[in-house]
Amino acid sequence: MDPAEERRDTKRHQEYINMLGNVCDSEYGIPRRCPCGGRMIDEVRVKEEHETHPGKRFFTCINYEADGLHYRQPWVVGVQEEIEHLRKRVDEAEEVIKWVPNLKRQIESVEAQVKRLALLVDRLTGDVYNLTVEVDTLEKVCFD
Repeated sequence: MDPAEERRDTKRHQEYINMLGNVCDSEYGIPRRCPCGGRMIDEVRVKEEHETHPGKRFFTCINYEADGLHYRQPWVVGVQEEIEHLRKRVDEAEEVIKWVPNLKRQIESVEAQVKRLALLVDRLTGDVYNLTVEVDTLEKVCFD
């Protein structure tokens, strides 16, 4: 085989493997786009001979071919996965909300400590000023 042809064949094979990986590793829930770049359509399957549930809905790539490279996900699965994802987000938000009262108490405690420190600094500043005045007075009495 010609080396250039072999590189082209290897490149095509790698692109095919990458496309399969994109389909396998795709996001869960309701698909927004197919890995091939095609948009998704909401498709209702008509009754087929072997079909026991006519009217089954799918999220399908507009370029769908049964080659394993395009999405065709049952509507129920996509919606269930989307609901699970939303439930997980709600649970995480509830965990955060549980900590809000505790954080509020901690903030109030820190604010009280800051007020106490500000009062202590004011008192210390006053004491330093008084000492300065007393030293000035003593210097006048001693050195005049």
